[in-house]
Amino acid sequence: MKKTLIAALVSVACGANAASMEDINISGFGSVGIGKANNDVNYAGYTSDNLQWEQETLAGLQFDFNVNEKAKFVTQIVANSRYDYEPKIEMAYASYDFERFTARAGKLRLPLFFYSDYTDLGYAYPMIRPSQELYENIVLKSYTGADLLIPVEFDNSSLLIQPVIGVGTIDEDDSIVGEVKLDKLMGVSANWNVGDMTFRGSYFVAESNPSCNFNDDSLFADPYCRMGKMLDSKDGQFISLGAQYDNGDLIANIEGADVQLDGEFYDYQSISALVGYRVNEFTPYLSINWVETTDNEERTNMTGVQSALREALNYERLSYSVGSRWDFAKNMSLKVDVTYVDYKGTSGGFQENIETVGTYFATGNFFEDDSILYSAKLDFVF
Repeated sequence: MKKTLIAALVSVACGANAASMEDINISGFGSVGIGKANNDVNYAGYTSDNLQWEQETLAGLQFDFNVNEKAKFVTQIVANSRYDYEPKIEMAYASYDFERFTARAGKLRLPLFFYSDYTDLGYAYPMIRPSQELYENIVLKSYTGADLLIPVEFDNSSLLIQPVIGVGTIDEDDSIVGEVKLDKLMGVSANWNVGDMTFRGSYFVAESNPSCNFNDDSLFADPYCRMGKMLDSKDGQFISLGAQYDNGDLIANIEGADVQLDGEFYDYQSISALVGYRVNEFTPYLSINWVETTDNEERTNMTGVQSALREALNYERLSYSVGSRWDFAKNMSLKVDVTYVDYKGTSGGFQENIETVGTYFATGNFFEDDSILYSAKLDFVF
């Protein structure tokens, strides 16, 4: 059905008459990534098995249809190697410009972080990928609902306020407990631009509801599916703060998040910092990223068959990245990156790093203390 929808959108766009083509804008983007790690922990999806091409390779198309002077409809479709290149509709919304604000409804990007609006658009950010410690802990990129874009102009600055309401879905491909609905999703995001500085913050709440059969109490039931019980009808809270300086040469960015969920499922805090400097077509950068679970004491009773799950949910991770972006041609960039990750004596949050007896009984030891990832990526827009 999705392929049929893509074909329909393309045929509508290509079959429009000359007059209506002025009301249609088609743009696209893509990335081709390659990398290899020094072990099999699976950091950023990479292992030590040969050079891997299918972790960060994707292509996307965006269709902007101008309905009239104030209304438009936007659809973005992405085929990502992460999901075996199955085309997915990442955005599909209608917007209307009122005198003092813009209203939008449909499937929209959830404004959690600085780069949330274009996490798939690698060309839009200086580093090879958004922070694994900050961004990858929140696998929810889109939601279905409505928002308002409310601009407020001051003498020397501008503020954009974005209230949001709707429902989110964490896909089965992104969750070890299967599909998870985030009901009663609501919150607000704000960006304040002051000269070369941008400050932002977000606050969201939601109720999690997993779809897997977590009531199987048999001895050898999958504990990762049973983990769904920890998420059933639980209230969650997300807070993020960030600041960025960009004068055209120097770019410095810092973001942090605090995530809390009722019950035994892990709460965590994370922070990411990046500094880069543009020298002609090159932008070398350095980034430091950290994440740690903050409620480990709530899982002390998870022993026996649940011990591996406990080790997966109690973790800390610290990464250092050095890389560079090369804008070698119009609308194209090549990025190279070396990342060192310290798991701080924990699993790092990876099931693959937990030593077990049988399948689920953790020994308390971990296969790796750290990882090194070497990667490169070509990003482009058209």
